[in-house]
Amino acid sequence: MRGPDSLGRGWWRRNVWGLVALLPMLALMLAAAGYSDLEFWQRGKPAVVLPAADGVADFAGVRVRVAELVEATDLKRGGDRPFVVPGNMTAWRVVLDVEGPTDPEQVPFCEISIEDTAGNLYADQPKELSSARTPLGNCKPDNSPVPAASGRHQTVAHFVTPRGVDIAAVRVFFGGVDQTRYVRFDR
Repeated sequence: MRGPDSLGRGWWRRNVWGLVALLPMLALMLAAAGYSDLEFWQRGKPAVVLPAADGVADFAGVRVRVAELVEATDLKRGGDRPFVVPGNMTAWRVVLDVEGPTDPEQVPFCEISIEDTAGNLYADQPKELSSARTPLGNCKPDNSPVPAASGRHQTVAHFVTPRGVDIAAVRVFFGGVDQTRYVRFDR
């Protein structure tokens, strides 16, 4: 810091207009940074793709349909022993019919989840079912209970929710193909 200038003004008086201009510039900078973060967040939120009237969705190079959404009461553990779900939980099974390329390597990987009426999401393969024999629901034909013939197969996913929860929808997300959208099958 220097002393007074030739007019006898100190540092504060010499720089008052710069300090006054600094405050609005700082506010504009913070607003612009916040807007770009908001825009980025909104772009990152996937959009919903709904199936056609017949319940089939054409998406990510495959045709997908929910064949079954039921409580899974017949789960097994090793040695075909029955698996008992904890008393305060309900196990669910979702079966999807998938029709895609005849080459199994060309069928995209998918993530399946279920949504309750409150908007909560439940993922496939929960830890509560870790000792039950359940396939990984991933839209690939290698886990299909139905042999993949001409590109048609099924994929099965299992979920656990608290008892009494109503399921509103099944979601299928093909993140490796399209991260901006997902298919929602309303119940």
